[in-house]
Amino acid sequence: IRQRAFCRNEWYKPGCKLEYPLGGSGAIIDALVRGIEKFGGRLALNSHVEKILIENGRAVGVKLRGGQIVRAKKAVVSNASMWDTLGLVPPDAVPRSYQDQVKATPQCDSFMHLHLGFDAECVKEDLGIHHIVVNDWDKGVDGEQNVVLISVPSVLSEGLAPPGKHILHAYTPGTEPFGLWDGLDRKSAAYRSLKEERSEVMWKAVELALGPKFSREKCDVKLVGTPLTHKRFLRRNRGTYGPAIKAGEATFPGQATPVPQLFCCGDSTFPGIGVPAVAASGAIVANTLVSVAQHSELLDAVGI
Repeated sequence: IRQRAFCRNEWYKPGCKLEYPLGGSGAIIDALVRGIEKFGGRLALNSHVEKILIENGRAVGVKLRGGQIVRAKKAVVSNASMWDTLGLVPPDAVPRSYQDQVKATPQCDSFMHLHLGFDAECVKEDLGIHHIVVNDWDKGVDGEQNVVLISVPSVLSEGLAPPGKHILHAYTPGTEPFGLWDGLDRKSAAYRSLKEERSEVMWKAVELALGPKFSREKCDVKLVGTPLTHKRFLRRNRGTYGPAIKAGEATFPGQATPVPQLFCCGDSTFPGIGVPAVAASGAIVANTLVSVAQHSELLDAVGI
């Protein structure tokens, strides 16, 4: 195995670097929430959507797991995956051709995640924020457990960890087969054993990237995420990273659906997977629901 670690991702293209939001990814979420609440929106956490309500062929709201009904004034927008969204809509409300199209769309594999907290003294002094570890160049970035991406955001944003501590996130980028995990009981010994086995590649990558002073035994926090974790907490069908749609061979679907007043955004829609693309898909839906007059007023307000 030809294992090698890199800091940042300058090896993709000279001069290019991964950018990281100050305050971590949570800072982006906080900004979005502030925007929603500033304009009269309301965010409901721990509100599991049981189904999308259809009346007279149109999406009119959602029913929550606790029985509460939330009515939509203009439209229902889902950023769940295409497979999960389809499962929320009554089958007879969606054309068979659309159901077949969604079910036939190939999926990317899932993830393994490793979240750690440890003493800053346990790593080399010139620790970088981003690291990429490749086991075998010939297998490529999509080779199973071949590439591990590592982020230590507390290097840049000290407030993300207690004084003298670092936090770390390592993951395999959409290369973990769900079939290895399908059907396992999350409380079983078999599940715990597989977690230990499949997380080992990340531990070794972290040890390589952080240097000889790092010790997994001395970590204050050790959390391993699996495809079942993805499926449970992120409501991802088979824990998938998203649709496996290749550029040049097919295109991501738009935000409209065959059900009037039901729109989709997120990584199952154009322009695709990744935070910038997903944010753009949400903006497309918002623009679709806003009148031309409102568009004109906004452009005047920002001086365009």
